[in-house]
Amino acid sequence: MKHILALLLCALIYPVQAQHSKDAVAPRLQQLIDRAWEYTLESNDSSLLLSRQALDIAKENNDPLGQVMAMESIGLYHEIVTGNIEKASQFYFDAIALCEAEELAYIASVFHSLGIMFHTTDNYQNAKEYYLKSLEQAEKFKDSVLIKKCLINLGSVHSSLEDFASAENYMKHSLTLPVQPEMDYATLGNLGYLYVKQERFPEAISVLHRATEETPDNPDPDLNLYFLLHAKTQAKDSSNMNIPLARAKEAVRSGNYGLRDQSLLLRNIADYLAFTGNYQEALQYRDQYISVFEEIKEKQRDNVVLELETKYETEKKDAQLKLLALENQQAKQQRQRYLFLAIAGVVIAGLIGFFLFKNKRKNRQLARQKKLLEATIDEKNVLLKETHHRVKNSFQMVSSLLYLQAENVQDREGQLALQEAQNRVRSMVLIHQKLYSKEQLVGIDASEYIIDLITDILESHENEPASIEVSAEIAPLLLSVETITPLGLIINELLTNVVKHAFPKNQSVRTLEVRLKKNNQILLLTVRDNGLGMPSNIQESSFGIQLIRSLAKKLHGSLRYKPNEPQGTIAQLEIHRFEEL
Repeated sequence: MKHILALLLCALIYPVQAQHSKDAVAPRLQQLIDRAWEYTLESNDSSLLLSRQALDIAKENNDPLGQVMAMESIGLYHEIVTGNIEKASQFYFDAIALCEAEELAYIASVFHSLGIMFHTTDNYQNAKEYYLKSLEQAEKFKDSVLIKKCLINLGSVHSSLEDFASAENYMKHSLTLPVQPEMDYATLGNLGYLYVKQERFPEAISVLHRATEETPDNPDPDLNLYFLLHAKTQAKDSSNMNIPLARAKEAVRSGNYGLRDQSLLLRNIADYLAFTGNYQEALQYRDQYISVFEEIKEKQRDNVVLELETKYETEKKDAQLKLLALENQQAKQQRQRYLFLAIAGVVIAGLIGFFLFKNKRKNRQLARQKKLLEATIDEKNVLLKETHHRVKNSFQMVSSLLYLQAENVQDREGQLALQEAQNRVRSMVLIHQKLYSKEQLVGIDASEYIIDLITDILESHENEPASIEVSAEIAPLLLSVETITPLGLIINELLTNVVKHAFPKNQSVRTLEVRLKKNNQILLLTVRDNGLGMPSNIQESSFGIQLIRSLAKKLHGSLRYKPNEPQGTIAQLEIHRFEEL
């Protein structure tokens, strides 16, 4: 979101020709200049024709203010439409010289236009200099609206210069001025974003809630919602966001915004949904964002050709009008028209060829960047795989140390405790072993893992007097490491408890069932045996029970035991917090 602050504010504060000047200008001139500004916003060359017409009229009537306003209008045309900063500067400085000679209050507006020109070209020091000059003149002539615009732009410039304290002071000062309150909401949005950059999240969220209030003065309360979503995502705070999130989604569905604003809303909705764990919906909004972003790029390419075609048609129409106005020179102008069209065709073909060449070069650059990105991702996957391998090796070393320690401990209870610890470590070894051996580096196949874990647990107790018939029914779920690790430890504890305590020595038929299924938004783990059954008073002080309770709490789960008729025990764990990939 680099430069977003400056771009938003500059869109807000370009002058609407001379409406804040303390001087007066002829209505006819004001009308021409206002229309010229409208055409400038549309990138229409008619703006230049109207501005020049206004300049000629002002000179004929010896009207200095009209001349200054017309020169500023021509400067704005070259700055915004043609992008010729040098020519725009020439008209601005000529206008300033005339203002100084005639002592016109309108000099504040020209200084402001110069500041915006430097601002939009990222020349922040010069922008600050001319905003300050504009502010000085606006305060001198008590132009409160222009004062407010200067304060807002100075806040934007200081933010770009990362002088956050000054930026905050200027923005807050602008909010104290009781003029044009509709501008305050965009300022609040940018002030909130300024706080986000400083990680002052509580202040940012408070300000952004004000910026998105639905009030009569707020021209577009939904537009600032992407600032609020960004702040909430950065702050890892999902409180009180149901209504703002719904408004943001509706704003996207309404289609009332341009592609750029749509892209900002879609990206921040996707980021917020991903932060809150709604990955499927986040992916949908991320896909929409990519689609809009590609449409923006496509329109940029189309606009190049469209501008050339528009220019061609405009020049052709002008040539036809000249021919109609000078019928007595029809033959001569006919030849000129053909010559002009031939030259225009060559120029247009050359320009189109140039832009096609640039587009082709850009596509090659994008292909190189894509290749580099793919290589980077492959490298990171290799590193991640190696990390899982090393973690697995570390766990295996710990398991081996526990085994050796158990072999050297004479006390039977101590041996059992060390074996149980070894089993717990092996359940985690199995996780990282599977991550290392599979292409999927962030998730575990629950069915494959649990079946292997059951086999491993039973093999570690192979010295038990009788075999156990095991049936497992595990749903094909891909679970994150954060979910499968505590789940595996819980299964290890439950199965170890069954193997050690459930069956009497003389019981010939021993059965064990393990089930894991997903029911709506709940995972249900069931462990069933046909043994003696749980005692009426479970020893809550035992380490195994305490461990199960602690791990279940981490998963927002609840564990309960009940009799398995006609004999045995059923242990059921309901898991409410899990991450399925």
